[in-house]
Amino acid sequence: MADFVGHWTVNGSRQTVFVKGILPMAMEHGHILQLDECDAMQPQVGFILQQVLEPTGHLLLTDTGEDIAPHADFRLVATANTLGFGCDSGLYASGTNVLNFSWIDRWDVVVHLGYLPDKQEAELLHTRHPSLKKDLLKCIVKAAGDLRKAHAQEQLTTVVTTRRLLALCARLERGNVFDRALTVCVLNKAPQEDAKVLKETFEHHVGPLGQSAGR
Repeated sequence: MADFVGHWTVNGSRQTVFVKGILPMAMEHGHILQLDECDAMQPQVGFILQQVLEPTGHLLLTDTGEDIAPHADFRLVATANTLGFGCDSGLYASGTNVLNFSWIDRWDVVVHLGYLPDKQEAELLHTRHPSLKKDLLKCIVKAAGDLRKAHAQEQLTTVVTTRRLLALCARLERGNVFDRALTVCVLNKAPQEDAKVLKETFEHHVGPLGQSAGR
């Protein structure tokens, strides 16, 4: 809370002064303030934001009595994996909280972001790891796409993220053979019952392309 809203401190002149936190500073200067993984935030932070999220929102600094109206360009953006309702899948249960519905209800716009389309995801992998063949990257992305569909249909408990694919490609670029890279970057993070399906799916799509990937 001290970093977010502000706190009292002693300056170089030994005077007690109030230092504003990132929320009032963003409001005053018209910045975009992104709250990353907001479903892990402390409850008191959420309650402070409720007055800001109102249509004519403002921020009252109780320490100083200052009432801060937002700059016209100020925007508040939040990201969350659970939408604040908790996690039934178990993927994001640790460290996340069920958020107050009155807080969630104050957000005017909610946008759902999925994975990149296959072509764009393959381009991303190639941009980060240009030494790998594009045909191989397309096959890796196709395998991940099939596995994501299986997860959405509750056939798997594990989802293969873009972050996992980037880690896999990084290992391949360092010279790891495909089977070894797949094992340490993907399979070893999955439950045993999922690992077999993941391995078979990648082998089906990648096939012979994987045999020379890390060489």
